[in-house]
Amino acid sequence: MAIMMIKNHVRSISLPSRTHPSTAAIEDSLDKLLITMSTKTMTSSEPVYSGLEGLEDLYECTEEFLKMGSTQRVLSSNDERRKMKEEFMEEMLDGSLKLMDICNVSRDLMVETHEHVLGLQSCVRRRKDVDFSGYVGFRKNMRKEVKKLLGSLKNINVGLVHGRYQDCDVHFLAVIHAMRRVISMTISVLKSFLEFLSGRQNGNDMRSKLALVLMNKKFHDHDKVVKHELEDVDSAIFRDSCSHEDLNKKLEELEIWIGRFEKNLEGLFRGLIRTRASLLNIISQ
Repeated sequence: MAIMMIKNHVRSISLPSRTHPSTAAIEDSLDKLLITMSTKTMTSSEPVYSGLEGLEDLYECTEEFLKMGSTQRVLSSNDERRKMKEEFMEEMLDGSLKLMDICNVSRDLMVETHEHVLGLQSCVRRRKDVDFSGYVGFRKNMRKEVKKLLGSLKNINVGLVHGRYQDCDVHFLAVIHAMRRVISMTISVLKSFLEFLSGRQNGNDMRSKLALVLMNKKFHDHDKVVKHELEDVDSAIFRDSCSHEDLNKKLEELEIWIGRFEKNLEGLFRGLIRTRASLLNIISQ
C-alpha cells in the first residue's frame, strides 16, 4: 500500500511517459529504484538505506544525462519555446535547492545523532550510571526538526501537466518527464527516511507492519522484518529491565546504521550539487 502511494505520487506530478532514446538510461535507473522500494517495507533501517543508496546511483545517472549534448540542446532556451524552457529550468533549480537544504539538515541530524550515541556507548561500556536526558531531549528536538523538513518537502513544486506542453517536441517532453520523476523520487525517498527518523508511521504503513508481524510469527522472524534501531534504543532507555549488555548491543547496531545514513546523505548532497551545477551550465550556454 505504501509503495502504491509512492508510485501514484510520482505519476500524478509528472508528465505522461514519453519514450525517447536519450532518456532510456535515466528512466531505467528510476524504474530500478522504484522496484527496489516496492519490494521492501519502508518502516525499517535496511529498506530506507536501500532507498537512499538508490538515490546516489540515480543522481550519478542524472549527471550523465544532463551532460549529454542532446539533453543540453533540447533544454537550450535559444529557440521559439524559450520562455517555457526557462520556466521549467527555474522549476528544476528551485527544487534542487530545496532538496539540498533538506538533505544538508538531515545530514547534520545524523552527525549529531552519532555524537549522542557514542556518548551513551562510552558511559554504558564503563558501567557508569547513564544520564539519558541529553539524548531524550535531542530525540524530541529531532522530531520537531523532522516535522519542519517534511513540511518543506510538501512545498517543493513539481509542475503538473499543462496543455501548452502537448504540442511540444517529443524529446523535450521526455526530458521534462524524466527530470520531474527524479525530483519526485527524491521527495518520496527522503520522506520515508524522515518518517523513519521520527518513528511516525501513517495508517497504511502501520497496517503493512501489522500484516508483516502476523505473517512472520509463523517463522519467529519478527525482529528481522520490523527492525527499527532508533525505536529499539528509545524503548530500551525507558525500560528499566534493559541490561547494560542489551543496551550496548542496541547502541552498536544504531551506530552502524547512522554511519551508513551519513554516508548516503553525503553522497546524495554531492549529487544534488552536481545536478544543480549542470543545470546552471546549460542555462549559461
